Amino acid sequence: MRIQEVINFVESWAPRGAAMSHDNPGLQVGDIGDNLKNVLVALEVTDRVIEEAIENEANLILTHHPLIFKSLNRLNTSAGLGRQMAQLIKHNITVYSAHTNLDAAPNGVSIVLARLLGVENPGFLAPPDRPWLKKIAVFVPESHLDVVRQALSQAGAGVIGNYTACSFSVAGTGSFLGNELAAPVVGMKGSLERVPETKLEMVVPSWNVDAAISAMKAAHPYEEVAYDVYPLENTDVNFGFGAIGNLPQPLPLPELLRTVKEKLGLNSLGFMEGPADQVERLAVCGGSAGEMVGEAWKQGAQAYVTGEMKYHTLLEYEDRITIIVAGHYATEAIILPVWVKALEAWLCDEPVSVIETKMITNPLKYIT
Repeated sequence: MRIQEVINFVESWAPRGAAMSHDNPGLQVGDIGDNLKNVLVALEVTDRVIEEAIENEANLILTHHPLIFKSLNRLNTSAGLGRQMAQLIKHNITVYSAHTNLDAAPNGVSIVLARLLGVENPGFLAPPDRPWLKKIAVFVPESHLDVVRQALSQAGAGVIGNYTACSFSVAGTGSFLGNELAAPVVGMKGSLERVPETKLEMVVPSWNVDAAISAMKAAHPYEEVAYDVYPLENTDVNFGFGAIGNLPQPLPLPELLRTVKEKLGLNSLGFMEGPADQVERLAVCGGSAGEMVGEAWKQGAQAYVTGEMKYHTLLEYEDRITIIVAGHYATEAIILPVWVKALEAWLCDEPVSVIETKMITNPLKYIT
């Protein structure tokens, strides 16, 4: 198996196109054409994580945080990022990162965090940062309508929330005049033909447009396929940031704080108490997401859990909502076992190991 195949699987869960526009997910270093040995999953690359990969003969490291955030003007291989990249290249280790695209995925960081803390059926707290949906409209003879619809569905079109194969069709009449080189499926070349056709419409995310068009053309009977691709301003409900929902029953704040500490394996926890004595509606966002507290408050959450928050943002919401600051690392590391389990299930027939890092890559230490 090639490393590229693993990346394809990861992107079927967390498409690179769903990342925020300022982000740098994807291949960081290495050769995706290499044969896969073992996979190491970590929150980020550190010197110790690289050593761990070497010890476990892992030639692919999957991380949440990208190794490279900004463009590089120079690379000093004696220290820091330069030394790490030199080590990775020396040992033929590929690094691939799924960052805000993994945050935004249907079973991504915040949804997993919300479920871990007991939220039932969590939904996204905020939509993606930009529209990316397209609509494909194709004109099909009735005899091939179901075949083309199925081909588009299998290529990722027609997914809206909990529904797949979503489409709209309307009957009409198509006309065409083939020249002497044409080979029409219906009618004759050199003659203006009018045939009954159906206009089939399906939405598709931008990163699946090319694959959807290729699948549609392969299933379509015509020599030349008439179709349109429209940009949409609709929000893609299949992706988003943060998560919100209700707990099975209201929890007194001390009990919620204990739950957060236990579930995230924390010895200490920061919080700012809001006006509510009990929390029934809980919002979360893993990592550094202090700016989303306003959305949590607007949507009726009594408490908001995140990794980091600015001091003045805390003051701004002091009398409105309870804020629990659980640490960047702790609120994101919860995705690692989920990622490992998904990879193990997918790679179950391959002679490779999927290893969750044993390194605590959190640069901060705490005293209690």
